[in-house]
Amino acid sequence: MNDDLLQAVVDTAIDGLILIEADGRVALYNAACERLFGYSRDEVLGRNVSMLMPEPDRSAHDGYIGRYRSTGEKRIIGVGREVMGRRKDGTVFPFELAVGEYSRDGRVMFVGVIHDLSKYRRSEERLRKMVETAIDGMILIDARGTVKLFNPACEKLFGYGPEEVLGRNVSMLMPEPDRSAHDGYLRHHLTTGEERIIGIGREVMGRRKDGSVFPFALAVGRFDEDGEPMFVGVIHDLTQTRRSQQRRRESEARFRLLVDAITDYAIFLMDAEGRVLTWNTGAQNLTGYMPEEIIGQSRDQFYATDARQVHQPAEALRIATEKGRYVNEEWRVRKDGSKFWASVMISALRASDGELHGFVNITRDMTERRQADELRDQLRQAQKMEALGQLTGGIAHDFNNLLAVIVGNLELLSDQVKADDGSRLIEQALRNAERGAELTRRLLAFGRQQQLKPVRFDVNDLISGMLDMLRRTLGAGVTITPALELDVYMVEADPNQLENAILNIALNARDAMGGSGTLTIRTAVTHLAEPRMMPTRVAPVGTYVMIGLRDTGSGMPPDIAARVFEPFFTTKEVGKGSGLGLSMVYGFTVQSGGFVEVDSVPGTGTEFRLFLPALEGDRLSARRPEHDPNRRLVLCVDDNPDVRATMTALLGSLGFAVLPAATALDALQELRRGLPIDLLLTDIQMPGGMNGIELADQVQAQKPGLPVLFMSGSAGNEDIRHTRYFGVSEILAKPVRKAELAQAIKRMLGEAS
Repeated sequence: MNDDLLQAVVDTAIDGLILIEADGRVALYNAACERLFGYSRDEVLGRNVSMLMPEPDRSAHDGYIGRYRSTGEKRIIGVGREVMGRRKDGTVFPFELAVGEYSRDGRVMFVGVIHDLSKYRRSEERLRKMVETAIDGMILIDARGTVKLFNPACEKLFGYGPEEVLGRNVSMLMPEPDRSAHDGYLRHHLTTGEERIIGIGREVMGRRKDGSVFPFALAVGRFDEDGEPMFVGVIHDLTQTRRSQQRRRESEARFRLLVDAITDYAIFLMDAEGRVLTWNTGAQNLTGYMPEEIIGQSRDQFYATDARQVHQPAEALRIATEKGRYVNEEWRVRKDGSKFWASVMISALRASDGELHGFVNITRDMTERRQADELRDQLRQAQKMEALGQLTGGIAHDFNNLLAVIVGNLELLSDQVKADDGSRLIEQALRNAERGAELTRRLLAFGRQQQLKPVRFDVNDLISGMLDMLRRTLGAGVTITPALELDVYMVEADPNQLENAILNIALNARDAMGGSGTLTIRTAVTHLAEPRMMPTRVAPVGTYVMIGLRDTGSGMPPDIAARVFEPFFTTKEVGKGSGLGLSMVYGFTVQSGGFVEVDSVPGTGTEFRLFLPALEGDRLSARRPEHDPNRRLVLCVDDNPDVRATMTALLGSLGFAVLPAATALDALQELRRGLPIDLLLTDIQMPGGMNGIELADQVQAQKPGLPVLFMSGSAGNEDIRHTRYFGVSEILAKPVRKAELAQAIKRMLGEAS
């Protein structure tokens, strides 16, 4: 290789190349050296290489060469020695120096390769500053667990100075049992490679110099240095985080205690789908559900069935989601099925980024307030009705006086007028005067000023006696279904006025049904728990007998239902009604010490309920003699009261005890009393939706094997065929003779025995 080629190679080298004579003079200096030291080639060639060194290396360099030349000690010979260089501007920089000896024709020379370490030192410096200024602790250990690096953050965390930790085992920073186990973990990792100590975010405990412990998150990484494993750990103090978490838990606990202490508000959280997440004491008290019964479940079950059918729960959440809040008053349902009027507020819970996390529900029972509002409405209505009653009563009284004069004079005039035309005119005037008198009687009834003739009677007997008349009056298109509670109290009222009231309501029901539908007449014993405000009086707490008439007609909206008892108010066409029928019902009921209710739903029907004070202690069951266990008991069913009374007397004369019942429903209710009935004697053709054969079928389902004897006034072959199912080959024909009855019963009971 010629000198020009060699020079080209040397000048293109990245690292500095320098050739030194045995006396220290520079013989070769490449372009890379010019860049490193800032001296040009001309400034360096022939001069002592020590000019490129800072003190103390500059003064000591010739001594190194002299000893080498005199003793042969190769102190300056080697690869990878790290030394410092001095630039022309006086700055120093680190570089890695490799020196080799070269001898040719007895001439000794040294060649040096210079690799600049400045950029590595800058990187190391940046890394050092980063480690020293890091907020988190950084620690470096070798394979034996010896600490090699302990940054200032670690000093703050553990309370040790670096001189107390460097060179010692890292387990000194750990509490037991981690302290004793650490070296074993390290050996296990180095032996098996299992990375039990390697990973990110492991939560461990540290031990400070003062002996206190603290939690920190530890991330451990491994690297190899000169073929030896090293481990670097990043330590993030969790003390403040744990304190914050503890404060948050304590705050949440205080909030839960506060919420749980609220007993009259249901406060609970829901997720985005409406499932219950929390449940306070108020919610438990209000709904009857325990937390374990409801948490995780949908809150839809608090809604009434009709509300769920129209998707009201989902609609409430939709409004809360879109508008942020849903506020309403609506019905809710408790665990036991009872309903309460609730004030409801549902608020959406969102994160700072707007994501929906769930809802908070606050519910309060407003039933008492609603009842108070209703009571005030009832009071206002009662006051209005009272004013109307006083007005109409006064008018009716004065009008009656006028009618008395008119009628009296017409009758006197009729004695003097003999002509047919004159008599006819007087008779016509008297008839219309009587119609006016009827109107005044109704007005007096509404004003509670009519003359009543109260007596004690059983409302069931009164209604049963009216059924045939009602069927004829209402027409074949209306099915009348009696549902009379068998064991009711006696009442004291005017039975004629009660009959008129029932008839008035029934006629209105027929018109509401368009002449076709079902009218259910029922009785029941009920207890009024709260006083009921009525005109001039308060219906007291107590026991009442209820007479209810429910139709399947068109129903009424609330504004119409609120006015139905007002005199002259009617929804019928002009000339179709006086508007006094229901006002008379109202007046009679209130004057009798009771009250009246109307319940109507448009498109479903209407029920009027009359409540008359019960004569407690005078109940049907109390009036019925105790069953004599020595006499066989016959359940006798016939809708005709005279037939029923006759059959009861015949059976009694034959030595039987008798339970009389007017309808199949009455008979089934008697059966539920649990008395030891020996025989069912029933008419086949009975009104009320269930005939005698259907009754017998239900009786035998409850009392299998009970003998059944039928009677009928018009039994056909089809009836006989059906009765054979009950072991009967013949039907007693009405009128029933005593001997025939005795033989038939003997035959039935004999077969049963």
